[in-house]
Amino acid sequence: MISRPTTPQLLEAVCAELEARVAPAVTEPAVRVVIDMAVAVLRGAAVRSANELAWMRKEADDIEELARRLVAELPGATALAAALDAYAGAKSESRYLADALEDYHRASEVLSCACEAVYADGDPARKQAVSTLFDQRMAHEKVVIGEFVAAGRT
Repeated sequence: MISRPTTPQLLEAVCAELEARVAPAVTEPAVRVVIDMAVAVLRGAAVRSANELAWMRKEADDIEELARRLVAELPGATALAAALDAYAGAKSESRYLADALEDYHRASEVLSCACEAVYADGDPARKQAVSTLFDQRMAHEKVVIGEFVAAGRT
């Protein structure tokens, strides 16, 4: 019994039951692959549910901070300035995932415009600053996806 269940704990408990009770009873290889894939997806969802909101907020804040600096340094970056204004004007402090996701999508547009602006500008330090934001995003994605799972090959 989980006394204070979180979403990750519940998902991990389901995985444990699938692996300990269901999988050993399954002899059909194709069904076993389905179980292995379900466990992999549930484990990724457990990690994501524990971190997704914080990751989106952190990434969006970092994007906004860099974009503000770039707009000040690159007066010709009008698309970036417009995207930043749209993001800032609609930014929500809501704790609902759907609202945070909308902010994240708008921040992604700001990041895209920042990328275009720094590549047009050509300054290596500015390009590296934007690249760092993409690296941050990819690192979060890799944590969720995890390592390759050869489902049904255990």
